Amino acid sequence: MHEVSIIGAGHSGTLLAVGLTKAGYKVRLYSDKDAEGIRDNTSPTGTAAIFADSLAVERRLGVKDYGFEANPIDGIHVFFSPKIGQELIDFGSPLGTETAGAAVDVRLRSYDRMVQLESLGAEIHIGAVDVDGLERIAAGSDLTVVATGKGGLSGLFPRDPVRSVFTAPQRKLAMILVRGIPTDGSAFSNRIPGHTPVCFNLFGDAGEIFWVPFLHKSGERVWCLVFEARPGGPFDRWDEVKDLAGAFATAKSLVKKYTPWDWAAMQHMEPMVEDSFSWLKGAFPPSVRAGSGATPGGHAVMSLGDSTVSYDPICGQGAGSGVRQAGHIYDSVLARQDAPLSRGWMQETQEAFYRSHIDPTYRFTNTFLEPPAATVRILTAAFADQNVASQLLKSFNRPADAFPMLADSTAGNDWIRQLTGKSGGSIVGRGKLKAMAAMARNTLKGQNFQRAQASDPVRDRAGTPT
Repeated sequence: MHEVSIIGAGHSGTLLAVGLTKAGYKVRLYSDKDAEGIRDNTSPTGTAAIFADSLAVERRLGVKDYGFEANPIDGIHVFFSPKIGQELIDFGSPLGTETAGAAVDVRLRSYDRMVQLESLGAEIHIGAVDVDGLERIAAGSDLTVVATGKGGLSGLFPRDPVRSVFTAPQRKLAMILVRGIPTDGSAFSNRIPGHTPVCFNLFGDAGEIFWVPFLHKSGERVWCLVFEARPGGPFDRWDEVKDLAGAFATAKSLVKKYTPWDWAAMQHMEPMVEDSFSWLKGAFPPSVRAGSGATPGGHAVMSLGDSTVSYDPICGQGAGSGVRQAGHIYDSVLARQDAPLSRGWMQETQEAFYRSHIDPTYRFTNTFLEPPAATVRILTAAFADQNVASQLLKSFNRPADAFPMLADSTAGNDWIRQLTGKSGGSIVGRGKLKAMAAMARNTLKGQNFQRAQASDPVRDRAGTPT
């Protein structure tokens, strides 16, 4: 039975460690912090939103299923403005069980899985691993997997210039966790009543702001607010933010000014002052890296998660991609049986995952960063027809299903016809007419998303937000 070493105790690394340990492999997990240190003294690293297919991989590999504890992502809703103050389109849909997901604090996931690994008899080594340390680890392992994120040891896996589109960050990023927004489905009745959807606000000239239902490490259901600022634009106000108080003040100001249609549901939100790590900011170029590399001494190592690919957060694909990659590597290890886990096997395994998942997912994410004409047509059709909207939003669970229609207008027209029984041109035309009427209302009444004004769920029902 092979001996496997995994460097990094994040979402994907701990998942692979649990799966292989339960399958009978000798697993050594290396982490720079112990379970309590990860839970109590780190930031959540992002929303970690995953959808149904990724949740199924987690269950298959035997980690904790948070089930009813989680704050479900049971819908997606989009508001899109070509520029601030001008309405264009909106659409949304509940997500059925075959698509719906959840965002669970990575700090909680890592803590629970490290405790689980200890109970299963896996070795857990606490301490930073540098290149020299990796050399020693790889020399004594049949398989060494690096899952340390975008920095550090990920430098062993060079950027793929063919698969990577960008060489610079496309957005300045920030997020903050808040309580005080209801999590029982009453908060965003202006979007999908009775649900807790991811609520997107896309501004062509400024960036993106969106809210994600989130299970905090404490077990409290809260919301994660994410800000993606085009450099130099009106959302680009995070450079001078140094602490939680400043992060919350900045977030509150942006929400109130630029997404007034959601403010009624969010006006009672509060920062999580007991969790000083409940916010973060940063920027990085969305990049695809090599799936395998070698230490200076020539020992082969394999990348996993953000060490393989870093997606822009706009479509919430990073965590789910890491989960599926962990499941893919797990399956490939088991299929290998006692055969060597060689560099060639690593390359073959990773290339298969690139083709099946990373390539379309990276493309899906980049498409929403800078939508081409074919994508705008599909978004406009989704504004006009609920069947189109529902099917498009299911692509967040399976991004490959969004192509070729998001990239090719002819394929998009065929797809629309299959869904609606009508020509793509007629559905897109109907959406354009609706958009023109909405823009006229903007001009006459000076309001954007007039029909999307939210009621105040705190005042409209008994009790207080959960």
